[in-house]
Amino acid sequence: MANLRLGYFSLILATAFWGGNFVLGKLLSNVVPPITLTYLRWLPAFVILWLLFYRPTLQALPQLKSGFAVMLSLGILGVVLFPATLYQGLKTTSSLNASLYLAFVPVLVLFLNRLVFKEKIKPVIFVGALMSLIGVFWLLSQGELRRLMQLTINGGDLWTIASAISWAVYCCIIRLRPANISNTAFLTWLVGLAVAVLTPFFLYELWHGSAKILPNLTALQWSGIGYLIIGPSILSYAFWNFGIAIVGSAKGAVMTNFTPLFAALFSILLLDEAVQSFHLISATLITLGVLICGYHKK
Repeated sequence: MANLRLGYFSLILATAFWGGNFVLGKLLSNVVPPITLTYLRWLPAFVILWLLFYRPTLQALPQLKSGFAVMLSLGILGVVLFPATLYQGLKTTSSLNASLYLAFVPVLVLFLNRLVFKEKIKPVIFVGALMSLIGVFWLLSQGELRRLMQLTINGGDLWTIASAISWAVYCCIIRLRPANISNTAFLTWLVGLAVAVLTPFFLYELWHGSAKILPNLTALQWSGIGYLIIGPSILSYAFWNFGIAIVGSAKGAVMTNFTPLFAALFSILLLDEAVQSFHLISATLITLGVLICGYHKK
């Protein structure tokens, strides 16, 4: 029971950092190209992880070789595609739309697990996911569901939909990660493989414009990138992978719905937005949904 609580707490911390990613990602994506922003986020993160955990990372090399295809797939899905497509989408769509698409991840993971792993969808988990999803809709619509009917689809929406799908597949197949590999070694190899895949695309984008943009970034913008390196990159993925290993992908994926809630909270704290009744109602629905999914008989 104590380990289960620790797992859920780890997932909540991960979504808190990702909530900040939505706020800063929206601001920075209008200045820094998406591939460059993703690379600036992950290359320093890999260097930090390697310096801290190079010994267990090297010791896990045999496990990496045996599960290389899975590790590479997880790196591309969770570290490259998920943030890069999100940043690309945030250039032309709103955080409201992007958060809405992310809210479908838990339900999508349920059906992917059913399709790929023949995992039975328990009614209690489905009800919890549905209630949590309603809480997200209530938050995004600000208590007026008719607002959802006014959303328009553009290229940015399609990119953020792709981001949500990539994260759903990541949450689904993370159970295939190599056995007997520590969380720190797993994360270091995951980020390292992703950086290797991302490097040629970064160099191309750097050559075609990013080199002129980076020297003009302000100290505040660089501090925002610094947050992306430490928070949504290193800490969030470490907490998320650790929590999923304890809770499981079906129950754990529902915790994704805390991300738009934290994004709203950070907007209130950082942008001085007032607390409204719909914030409290959506927080209650999301929390109840997660608690229902986490319910288990002793």
